[in-house]
Amino acid sequence: MSLHIGICTLNAMRTLPIVMDSIAQANLHNRLWVVDSGSTDGTINFAKECGATVLHRDWDGMVGQRRFLLEHCHDQGADWALMLDADEWPDSALWRAVAKLMEEDPRDIVGAELHRQLMLHGMPLNFVCQPERRLRLVRPEHSSVLGSCGDQAEGIHDRIQVEGETIRLPGKLMHDAFVDVADALSRNLGYAQVEAGSNHSRGGLGRLLVSPLAAFCKQFVLKQGFRDGRRGFLMSQTMAMVAWQKHLLAAERRLLDQEANRSLPGAH
Repeated sequence: MSLHIGICTLNAMRTLPIVMDSIAQANLHNRLWVVDSGSTDGTINFAKECGATVLHRDWDGMVGQRRFLLEHCHDQGADWALMLDADEWPDSALWRAVAKLMEEDPRDIVGAELHRQLMLHGMPLNFVCQPERRLRLVRPEHSSVLGSCGDQAEGIHDRIQVEGETIRLPGKLMHDAFVDVADALSRNLGYAQVEAGSNHSRGGLGRLLVSPLAAFCKQFVLKQGFRDGRRGFLMSQTMAMVAWQKHLLAAERRLLDQEANRSLPGAH
């Protein structure tokens, strides 16, 4: 069974070394592909030094990047493809589960969900945003990539779907997504700006007032984020701020659209 690993990168040197080290220690892959969008921090040369074949593709959103990468793995004859972000790496338990799946190769299974564990300040969060399952290990011929706001949307999270049965693997996919809270808010502001223009269900006054509190309670109380200590509180509050950003920008978009519509000829 051939296993291809694909990683999307853009100035990823903060986390790419630990990702590549994890891949090298597992030593399960047949090919390692990196699709880069124009890194200037040494990512490209470092990836090549680690044995990756680096392909350049201009950034048009994560959906397009991941779709290109998955289709490339298929075109190159991969039996299985493990799709990773540049800030994700499997722990030892997950690598063992991947090795077992490759060895057994059950023909009725076309994909495997991985348990992604968020980190803050380099420390894992055991409760906030948990459990988070991501379909990342798939048979490429049975797989496709969609966006969370339509078939293609720049900056919006992607998701992989498969035609067939999937399983859940033990172990963790570590996710060191943010340097700190400021980084988390800055990144999610970009997503909020895109979603404000594409998701018209947001922007109501009620949601603007209630959603941030609901997001905090979901993470800190229902998911027991308080058990993650101060980092749990910080990340729960960050999730509340992310919800506020989305609805605030959507409210602004709704206001501007309404004013523009009233100014059209014949509008009442």
